[in-house]
Amino acid sequence: MMANNKEIGDTLKELRCRMGYSQEQISSCLGISLSAYSQYESGDTVVSQDSLEKLADVYGVEEYDILTCNKPQLQTDIAFALTQKIGKLKNIGQIASFHKLVRNYLDMCEIEQRHF
Repeated sequence: MMANNKEIGDTLKELRCRMGYSQEQISSCLGISLSAYSQYESGDTVVSQDSLEKLADVYGVEEYDILTCNKPQLQTDIAFALTQKIGKLKNIGQIASFHKLVRNYLDMCEIEQRHF
């Protein structure tokens, strides 16, 4: 079931904040004004298909999961996207550091969920 614009906006904000991006960075990546992106997050504007595709790529998630605000699946999508990077790492030290980063991220997500 599709979420409403406000729920989608909240999901976009949560994804952006979890990844540590600013609205300015995301709006620049999308090629839209900061004001236009801000309206996505506030739920005042429907996210364009082009922007939705780019946002899904930026966050490593499925477009459908953004549109349905499927938070458990979004977490899985993000974790999977991150682990795909491991195949590109050649140094065991880099792989270990990456694993630590993923574990820390998942721990932060778990802590954040307990607060809501």
